[in-house]
Amino acid sequence: MPFRSVLLAAMLAAPAAPQGPLTLVQDGRSPYAIVLSLDASPSERRGAEELQRFLEEISGARLPIVGEEERRRGPAIFVGAGRALERRGLRLPLERLGPEGFVLKTAGRDVVIAGGRLRGTMYGVYEFLEKLGCRWFTAEVSRIPKLRTVRIPPLDEMQIPAFEYREPFFTEAFDRDWAARNRTNGHHARLEASTGGKIAYYPFVHSFYAILPPETYFKDHPEYFSLIAGKRRAERGQLCLTNADVLRLTVAKVREWIREHPEATIFSVSQNDWTGWCECDNCRRVEQEEGGAHCGPLLRFVNAVAAEIEKDHPDKLIDTLAYWYTEAPPARTRPRRNVRVRLCPIGACQAHPYERCDRTAYFIRNLKAWSKITDRLYVWHYNTNFAHYLLPFPDFDELAADIPMYRRYGVVGLFLQGAYPPGGGGEFAELRSYVMARLLWDVKADAWKAVDEFLEGVYGRAAGALREYLELMHRQVRFPPEGRGQHLWIFLNPGAPYLRGDFLPQARRILDRALAAADSEAARDRVRKVRLSLDYVELVRDMALEPREGFYAPADPAGLRRRFEAFLAEVRRFGITQLHEGRGLETDEQELPARLRSYGLFVLSNGTLQAMVSPELSGRIIRLTDLRAGTELLRIPDPGERDYPDVGGLGVWVHPNYQARPWPASWRVAAMTPERMILDGESANGLKLRRTLRLAGAALETETVVENRGEGPVELAVQCRAEFSPGLVEDPRIAVAWRARDGRVVDRTLFEPGNETSGSESLSGDALPDGLWRAFHRAGRPALANRFSPEQAPRAVLSWTVRGENRITLALWSAERALRPGEALRLEVSYQPQ
Repeated sequence: MPFRSVLLAAMLAAPAAPQGPLTLVQDGRSPYAIVLSLDASPSERRGAEELQRFLEEISGARLPIVGEEERRRGPAIFVGAGRALERRGLRLPLERLGPEGFVLKTAGRDVVIAGGRLRGTMYGVYEFLEKLGCRWFTAEVSRIPKLRTVRIPPLDEMQIPAFEYREPFFTEAFDRDWAARNRTNGHHARLEASTGGKIAYYPFVHSFYAILPPETYFKDHPEYFSLIAGKRRAERGQLCLTNADVLRLTVAKVREWIREHPEATIFSVSQNDWTGWCECDNCRRVEQEEGGAHCGPLLRFVNAVAAEIEKDHPDKLIDTLAYWYTEAPPARTRPRRNVRVRLCPIGACQAHPYERCDRTAYFIRNLKAWSKITDRLYVWHYNTNFAHYLLPFPDFDELAADIPMYRRYGVVGLFLQGAYPPGGGGEFAELRSYVMARLLWDVKADAWKAVDEFLEGVYGRAAGALREYLELMHRQVRFPPEGRGQHLWIFLNPGAPYLRGDFLPQARRILDRALAAADSEAARDRVRKVRLSLDYVELVRDMALEPREGFYAPADPAGLRRRFEAFLAEVRRFGITQLHEGRGLETDEQELPARLRSYGLFVLSNGTLQAMVSPELSGRIIRLTDLRAGTELLRIPDPGERDYPDVGGLGVWVHPNYQARPWPASWRVAAMTPERMILDGESANGLKLRRTLRLAGAALETETVVENRGEGPVELAVQCRAEFSPGLVEDPRIAVAWRARDGRVVDRTLFEPGNETSGSESLSGDALPDGLWRAFHRAGRPALANRFSPEQAPRAVLSWTVRGENRITLALWSAERALRPGEALRLEVSYQPQ
């Protein structure tokens, strides 16, 4: 945290500071000059110019900027350390300040603003101006007071930033002047030499396939890539990190990057943004030596790269991630001093202080473990909903608690990832960036005080209503008795529990009052931008498809289209280009017809079980209802999900292999009785599909046959998958049970405090269920039993989540095989409520 010394006199030998305030400007006139040293750095020159500019804007007085050799008689504001200060006997503790710390001191009638040459003196100028009342809320909105007379109290303090690396990653935080004035120094801000540069990466992240592109290396050297399920794979894989040639080529690539990007400080050697770690014997051996941690091979590999790079470039750092499957630290290996690990709490609840939330206990365990083995830890924190940038995201309580918490555990760098598309526009992006910047510099800053001053500065008379709206949002997630105790995740959809109940009508009323209270057109427009969040939630929710007279269809598609077009026009007026990470507005427009059309729906029912099938939606079963209990067994997808409505339910897919995405298939009903249906389908490469569905008492029996009617063999694997909804979203005790082929009995609660909030695992060989596995909730019904033949399905994949919903996905796979012309593959699977 910034260290503030009240008595710097012990370190600064200088004339005693005056007892009363100094008058810098009197009635718009000033005797002061701004004095720069002969060897002032670019950022110190900028600092002097900014001081001159804003003092003139405040008071009307323009102070001259002079070199220390030109200094005339009269009082001065010294910007930067120089000979003039030395002549006055002022010795600054530069070794304590580092590149970004600074000192503010009054000495006689003079003022000293000096610090680290890189950025420290410049930051000291901005702190000095903040003491006069200046604030830079956004790139367009600031608060510069009007004072014909400017007085300052005696100054005697030192500040050092809480973190060496400080990056609020919102588009709105990239502006050069905003970033410099709010003292952030991250890679993506448009900072350059005049602002003292920044902490620059190259590349920024997920670099494995930039190091060894599969299109270049895989054909001749598959051994460079992950061994997954017995095969070397490039698609959605990683690198083999125990391969000596991979290490040699990686070191060479990093040296090439350093030559091409000398401005970069940190070079990222980091996993791709998916799973697919290597399962070869050597990588597994290292994992076992490291306590079973997937991070073991990664950190050993990165350390080896860093050791080689340090020989030629001791000033450069090597970065990697502790992310997803590598989040838990290794048991033995420790990061080298020139390695920076970015720990990523991607599964954490973002509503509550991490140390108070049972959904995030697993991350606190990992954070504590990492902090014991390195004092150079960075964190990649998450601050938006990446699936829906406009969704309300009440995380200010969490931020206020956890940025200081990170500092307590020795974290030295923070990347706070928000919405970053061209044009920005993420929910409260500017407010969040401002508050984060203040906490990143000083963890003792009052986050809600910063919220209030921002609202007053940006929204004027509407500030009170905006504060009320923020309080309403946070009451949805605060623990009782202060709130409803809902949780918040970074990929939730508009139907999320924290947005249910009377939240939307209450929020509407508050923002209507905010709009009426706004005292300028600019403020009114800013309120309208906030209101986009509510418009978006309502629009997406209303796009839900429901069974309607033989169709799966939305209500009022024509009205929805009009609302969508009006909404997008308003979004574009604000310069917003994306509503979801990585997908532009044109994608939403292209997907709209599929969201608004009607799909044929066919119903099987025997009085005990009912199945609703939509052939046009990948032939999937969209509803499977236990009529005896009146319970739905399948997860009903949210209309905000990607690819909606062709998601969720129960279906079968043909893939090129276990890692690849499925081939598209078209389905039609070939025959049907009330309890039996035959679906015929066609897929790629001459594959013909037939799927038979039959209700047999309380069971749904399915048979899938894939036949190759093409001219050559086809490599494939068939997956049959059911997304089960155990319900009871407030209670996360979802569970699975089976007897494995080796006789071992598994009965596991998937989430308990200390566990991660989602997961996935593959089962094969002796670990495979022996033909039956069950998904259920510890509180009782519903439960789903899934039967199959282990000979037909030698691989099973269990995945689950309690993030905003309780969901268990049971997936069964055929073997990967080459299906020759005329050959067929059969997969028989049944499902039964229990």
